Amino acid sequence: MTVGAPGAAPVRVRLLDAAQAMIEASGWSSVTMSGVAAGAGVSRQTVYNEFGTKHGLASHLAMRELERFLDVVRERMQGETEIIAGLRSACEGVLDMGERSLLVRTIVGSLPDEHDIDFLRILTTESGEIVEGSVAVVKQNVVELYPPTPLTDAELEVMVELAVRLVLSAITRPSKAPAAAADEIAWVVGLALKGARG
Repeated sequence: MTVGAPGAAPVRVRLLDAAQAMIEASGWSSVTMSGVAAGAGVSRQTVYNEFGTKHGLASHLAMRELERFLDVVRERMQGETEIIAGLRSACEGVLDMGERSLLVRTIVGSLPDEHDIDFLRILTTESGEIVEGSVAVVKQNVVELYPPTPLTDAELEVMVELAVRLVLSAITRPSKAPAAAADEIAWVVGLALKGARG
């Protein structure tokens, strides 16, 4: 592996950037390990060493995109002083970003053939890591920003996971504008909190 110049991006970042550029140019089905290697200026073996398979590359791209979404969640929740408003704002921000994210549009627009389903699998049948990471961030923000809640820790976990899964569903199968979908998710959250308060 060639050592980069001082200040150069780490190899994994360059590889992910190269893959992202290929997706932007011609879609996920055009991405090859050799093409990513060429785009990053490394050997094809380096790509395999970093990601294992093309599906592994897709997983890393999805997790990097998730971090961008979670930054929006943190920012939106910190901008509100009440739990329902905070979760509603976070949901709307994420759903709005989902409409603008090229990676998400690639996922949503994927055709159900063997070449294009990597991302769709990551957000559906293999969504555990995304859900767990999202739940952890949202729950932490609820605990830090809006104490106390009327929920036990276990109940809070269930409520947050429900909200995360509803957002994920709205991203992968959008049927309403972000604001309308966020309103509905916030309504569900409100019912859970009302029930807990008795």
